Amino acid sequence: IEVQYTGTIVWVGAYVDTAGTTGTCTIDIHLNGTTIMTTNKITIDSTEISSRTAATAAVLTTTAVTAGDLLTIDIDAIHTTPAKGLHVVIGIRYT
Repeated sequence: IEVQYTGTIVWVGAYVDTAGTTGTCTIDIHLNGTTIMTTNKITIDSTEISSRTAATAAVLTTTAVTAGDLLTIDIDAIHTTPAKGLHVVIGIRYT
């Protein structure tokens, strides 16, 4: 995703259409090749469909973005029975 304007990432999250089981799905977001969550990444727990209820909340460590920056999504871990239909949301406040 190419960022269209300068701003601040204010929240991130993810959800799936069909929940995975056993284990945790871990999603990372990179800004120009570097993670924006160095401690806690986005997770979706077993049998859950949203990161909103994750046992461990995502923590943003980088939030400033500039027009032309590239945001990419990495899936670092999947459930044993994988979830289906992953959607990642990124809230950016225009500055």
